[in-house]
Amino acid sequence: MKPACNKMFWFLNPRFILYAISLSLLLFLSSSGLNAQRLSRDLHVDILINHAGYLPGASKICISKGDIQKSFEVINLKTQKVVYTGQLFQQSSDFGNYIYGDFSSVTEEGSYYIKADTLRSYPFRISNSVYQPAVNSILNYFSLQRCGASTTGYLSPCHLDDGVRVDNGKHKDVTGGWHDASDLRKWVSATIYGMIGLTNSFEFSDKGIQKKIIEELIWGNQYFLKMQEPDGFVMDFIGGDVKRNLDNNRWTDNLIGEYEEVEAKLIRPNAGFSTSLMLTVGNKDDRVIQTNPADMPTQFRFISSEAAMSRITRLKDAVYSKKCLDAAMKCFEWCRKFRSKNEDTPEVYGTAIQASLELFRITKNKSYKEFAAEQASLLKQLQADSDETGAGGYFYCSLTNKEPYKQILGSTEFISLCDLALLFPKHKDAAVWKKMISRYVGEYLLPVSKNNIFGIIPYGLYSKNDTGGGRRFGKYYYRYFMEPELNWWVGINSNLASAGIGFIKAAKVLKNDELRKLAQRQLDWIMGNNPFNSCTIVSEGYNNPPRYNPSAFIPATPLLAGAVMNGIGGDHSDQPFMGDGIWQVSEYWTPMAANTFWLIAELNAAR
Repeated sequence: MKPACNKMFWFLNPRFILYAISLSLLLFLSSSGLNAQRLSRDLHVDILINHAGYLPGASKICISKGDIQKSFEVINLKTQKVVYTGQLFQQSSDFGNYIYGDFSSVTEEGSYYIKADTLRSYPFRISNSVYQPAVNSILNYFSLQRCGASTTGYLSPCHLDDGVRVDNGKHKDVTGGWHDASDLRKWVSATIYGMIGLTNSFEFSDKGIQKKIIEELIWGNQYFLKMQEPDGFVMDFIGGDVKRNLDNNRWTDNLIGEYEEVEAKLIRPNAGFSTSLMLTVGNKDDRVIQTNPADMPTQFRFISSEAAMSRITRLKDAVYSKKCLDAAMKCFEWCRKFRSKNEDTPEVYGTAIQASLELFRITKNKSYKEFAAEQASLLKQLQADSDETGAGGYFYCSLTNKEPYKQILGSTEFISLCDLALLFPKHKDAAVWKKMISRYVGEYLLPVSKNNIFGIIPYGLYSKNDTGGGRRFGKYYYRYFMEPELNWWVGINSNLASAGIGFIKAAKVLKNDELRKLAQRQLDWIMGNNPFNSCTIVSEGYNNPPRYNPSAFIPATPLLAGAVMNGIGGDHSDQPFMGDGIWQVSEYWTPMAANTFWLIAELNAAR
């Protein structure tokens, strides 16, 4: 017979005591405001950082989704010691509720990660050479995209039979250059960005990288020089759409062969009429050259590229340098002769300033200096006045079109104004240029960038709210992303990188180091500090967007390391949108790679 006391003192059972202690501890943790998840060792990589890392003196911001303030720790990866403890503060933004922390005071070179309760970041580095892997990778991407008989192109040799002129059906050698994107087309308007980005990065690079940049520039430039006509202008493209979509986006047999005649239509530039002719196409697969002039911004970018190439190569190859300069000056004269008033947009003014500055740098001819100043005066007429809310400083499309100007591939007018002010600080109009820059930044870009936790700049302003989003800025509405309802839209990487370049230059003009921090934020988004924790440079960082797989030709363009994707897009409500391998987000284009490469070079130089 068991003693009665066994029933009376059941609460002394060791199992019950252990259960009671566990329950009490759990209740204590809950009542004291501590997160019970601390009992778990599972960690969520939800703290957002730049996946590559940071230069020692750079601005360093970490972000996480949520609305509860908490502390965070920066931990040395090697020693596992906490080197910094900070606070994650709550901030409501256009993209939802987030918490953010600043660890800019951590400057010692090394590898780190950030932890806050069960949240942590990917590991990252702080180093003066932190972006060197990305620099090497993006530069190598250009080599992989080479078209022609290169030793580096991913399917070289290719397109050795490029191409057949659309105007007279005759063969013209336009081999070389780079494929523009995840396809085989060579749009001059897009691939010329490669020249702009690489030439502007040259002086900020060490000798080893400079040698590789020169090699890449010379390869790319052979195509652009071949695309220049005797009149001076640069033709539009080869491999692009002549009669219908994708009709020249293909591999060829590399043979210049026999020809047959097909009907085509020629639009004669600056003549106001079109004519029909018989076009000859060799072997039925030779690609067609669109011989129309490329648009005016492209002409000015060609001038900038050739003038910069002349300056870069003049000490080692005087003959080549002169060839490039002659090409630039010839195109410049064509532009001055045939430029029409309906082409006077902020982008045209910006590229015109850029071109004349490059010509001045190599020739020291004061006429180019004054031409640049004239273009800046015309651009000033398009800058919006401040309204009663203080919003202003942006540019209109033209004198007759008061819709705010938008260009997803970048703000050339912003960069060029800064270059103008930096190159001629004692010019009689220097104070005017400085004020234009100050207003563009202070009345437009900065106020909107503060409305989102990531510090990214807007894509543009709209007079009507029929594009979605509904966010007001003065009398306009703004969006960070292009409208997905459009037939043609792309992600924001080129826009952000271009703005970052402008911010670094504006920081020098305005002596405002906060703008350099804002430049860092644009790169941070591209390299992982975004709502998807996704680095949008192929083979760099983590969580690259799903690959875009083109189906227009076989074999398709492979995954190319160093490619900078178009970038994250937005839905109708202007919330970030990743897609599922769509071209608008996941395809890689030359402007995105070129501007990102240039931004990294500027950040390295600014350190």
